[in-house]
Amino acid sequence: MLLYCAFYIDFYTTQTNNEGFGVMVALSGGAGGDGGDGGTPDAPWVELSGAVDHTGVTVWLQGREVYKRRNILKEWAGEQRRYHAGVHVIALHQSRGRMMQVRQFITWQPTGHRMLAEAVKALQEGRLVLVLGAPDYLSWLNAEGTNALKSLGARLGLRAVKEEAWVLLARKGHGALFETLITAKNYTSKIVSPLTFSSATVPGTKIPEFAAQLEFCETFEGYGEMCDCQRPVHLNRIASPHLPLEEVIPVVLITASRFPRVAQQVRTLWENPGGGQTPLMMLVDGAHPEAEALGRLLNITVVTHRNTATPGTKERVNEHVRFSLQTVFNFFPDVDKVIFVEDDLVLANDFISYFQQTSLLLSVDQSILCVNAYNYNAFPHTASDPHRIYRVQSYPYYGWMTRRSTATRMLSHWPPHHQEADWDLYIRYELMNEHTSVIIPEVPRTRHEGGAGVHVSGLEQESTYSKRPLNTLPQPTLNLRRHWDPAYSVDLMVKILQGKVVNITTHPCIDPPVPKYQVRYRHWLGEGGNTNSYTVLGKVSPVQRPSPHLALISPPQCLGFYYKGLFENYQSTFSLKYFETPFILVSCYSSVYCVDVPSSLVYAPSKAALEFATRHSWRHTYEMAVEMWRVPPRSLMEEVELDNVAGFEVMLKA
Repeated sequence: MLLYCAFYIDFYTTQTNNEGFGVMVALSGGAGGDGGDGGTPDAPWVELSGAVDHTGVTVWLQGREVYKRRNILKEWAGEQRRYHAGVHVIALHQSRGRMMQVRQFITWQPTGHRMLAEAVKALQEGRLVLVLGAPDYLSWLNAEGTNALKSLGARLGLRAVKEEAWVLLARKGHGALFETLITAKNYTSKIVSPLTFSSATVPGTKIPEFAAQLEFCETFEGYGEMCDCQRPVHLNRIASPHLPLEEVIPVVLITASRFPRVAQQVRTLWENPGGGQTPLMMLVDGAHPEAEALGRLLNITVVTHRNTATPGTKERVNEHVRFSLQTVFNFFPDVDKVIFVEDDLVLANDFISYFQQTSLLLSVDQSILCVNAYNYNAFPHTASDPHRIYRVQSYPYYGWMTRRSTATRMLSHWPPHHQEADWDLYIRYELMNEHTSVIIPEVPRTRHEGGAGVHVSGLEQESTYSKRPLNTLPQPTLNLRRHWDPAYSVDLMVKILQGKVVNITTHPCIDPPVPKYQVRYRHWLGEGGNTNSYTVLGKVSPVQRPSPHLALISPPQCLGFYYKGLFENYQSTFSLKYFETPFILVSCYSSVYCVDVPSSLVYAPSKAALEFATRHSWRHTYEMAVEMWRVPPRSLMEEVELDNVAGFEVMLKA
């Protein structure tokens, strides 16, 4: 099969600094499509045109608008920022001309560059790829994003500076077909470049079990190895290793648009022991033909939620999670527990086993609200034991399991319509008390991937979420002994009374109060304990700080914990590790565990000490951003080579 591509370029700049482009691609051998929603042409050619500028992006396919992101302004880091800015990627079928996938990457925030690199890698070889750089798209492009665009043949766009717009049309695996850049001085460019190249065919199309997968991959994009031309991965639940199950616990995949990520989650679940024995259900926010097609291909149940809440709002998320809770327990009337998974999570290889083991605690202890797969305070130097779990007074997040009766209680305390509230924090406020707990692992069984979403910005993703570990130990046996109430409370009190009290006399950012690698384990009350369990006591003056936890910010900041997430506490105590040394922070005198402690042993940081901790807090990342701008050229060659730039680097503070 041959594809003949000829381009006419009509690149122009107007008085309003609107950067437009036009490209005609003549196709043979498969063009003349089905007139689907993606703008498939009936003629053997495709006309792409559009405009890119500081107000956003618009793309027309065959004279019809198929994509628009303009004038989306939101507050970020205290400023109004352009959420339409960044790198926009549109994948088209190379012989049908149909639009298969559209993605935007917020590359002016951290994390966008990693998501861009993953998306480019996941595209099938031979696809036509339209890349649009809407100012500003360069600040956090970094090495991974730059290398991904280089792999498509990009050159000019990687030499752009702030406020410059860029367009690239490429064929993956074959290089750039067209590229142009509008510089800050509004130069124009006209290029005509006829090209001829061959298209690749997918081998194995006559194999019956791959026929449906091939049809899916010819319709939708972004599925990586599942649609690889040479060795496509065939997802099959039968291949999952067997696991003796405590009970049948369905997994609900809650999604809105990240369907390739959902496919990867299904793959991980079916590679998990017990995954093939676990019912799966996909709950989709809004009607999506791609989700329905994926469900048919994988033979899993898909339920569409006709959500009437405004897209991109907390209310929209709240309503979809509410719908998911209601639907799944109605669909599975005989099950007592369900696992909920959002579409922005990577799953561990013992995900099913972790929840099967902890389901016993949910069965015997009604004070447990849910079991989470995530731990906010897990970092490489703070989480080392995948066998260990904790009780905390927190809320559901990032992969969680609950029982039917608790789901009913949650639904009866759900945020009212049109109230700007996060459903999970609202549930914590309504249902969490001193007699209620959540189970969390020391080493997480999920990892959050994403950024620039409703709840997690690219800055937060890059500085903390991307740094948390994911368990890789195959099927560790969890230590469940004495994790029910009141045994856990009694054991914690004994640990505190027998522990070594640390008297902090030097600022913890200067002299860490907890030594590293003090791990002399002994079995005590059936649990791996430590003969030197360090107890750090904190106090706040009511005049200076209204919250009893604010005094505890200083040590966690200095030791590299998630000080913003001090909600993972049990009765105002925090069981943590620092380079494998276990210690307990106790909030005095708000905690019932702060008993007969003299004020001389209580660390009460001053306002200056808290400010010092903020300035000298633990750094989880050293990622750099780049700010560049165009300057008057010193020579014609410098201008032609786009070397007339100046700028500086900015280190991410995290």
